[in-house]
Amino acid sequence: MKKSRLFLWTLFFFLCLIVFVPSVKDWLYYHYYTIIKHPEIAGGPCGPNCDGYIDQQPTSNRDTLPLFENQEKDRMLLTGTIYDYHGKPTEGVLLYVFQTDSNGIYLKHSDAKGAEALNGYIRGWILTEKDGRYFFYTNKPGAYPDGIHNAHIHCIIKEPDVNVYALPDFVFKNDPLLSKKELNLPQKKNGGVLRDSTITGFPYPVYVRDIYLGRNVVNYPKHKKKR
Repeated sequence: MKKSRLFLWTLFFFLCLIVFVPSVKDWLYYHYYTIIKHPEIAGGPCGPNCDGYIDQQPTSNRDTLPLFENQEKDRMLLTGTIYDYHGKPTEGVLLYVFQTDSNGIYLKHSDAKGAEALNGYIRGWILTEKDGRYFFYTNKPGAYPDGIHNAHIHCIIKEPDVNVYALPDFVFKNDPLLSKKELNLPQKKNGGVLRDSTITGFPYPVYVRDIYLGRNVVNYPKHKKKR
């Protein structure tokens, strides 16, 4: 009798968590949707934020985002190496990024359509070469006006033989809005905290992030994890 009551109270407690705690509900839904309902999709369904990767077909491992040429404030170079799951530099990977301006706004043209209507026009595309390196020249984004979301740059990956998927955003270590989870996730597990690697005499800050394909990515193909 006591065991059945304990079971019922435990069940009631977990049901209350699911109903009244949004983070628990979101966690359960995410794992149901990505692992049970869509185990074939690496990273889980990416949604409309990923659609912009097809808007350009890059041929270079470097890009200059809009505003950089005409806006001197907060210019920076974002760079790093894209490795495969085992740490080998990878060729032919498309990296798509998009961000806000310094006021935390996704700037859009008046006739914006498709992905630009959602992501804004401060976007960039690169395609890695044999060394896996990438280079983005841009201006530092601002936090959203709501005062809750930290400054960030969205990171979308498209490998030649894997569906498009999102990785944690590029974020800045000294951002007061950065969560402990974001701050403590290392780059080798695809954490997005940028390393300040500014070079003496270089005209603007240099930030580095290395990316590891598939690490910390749900449903990543098993054959790509094997040596």
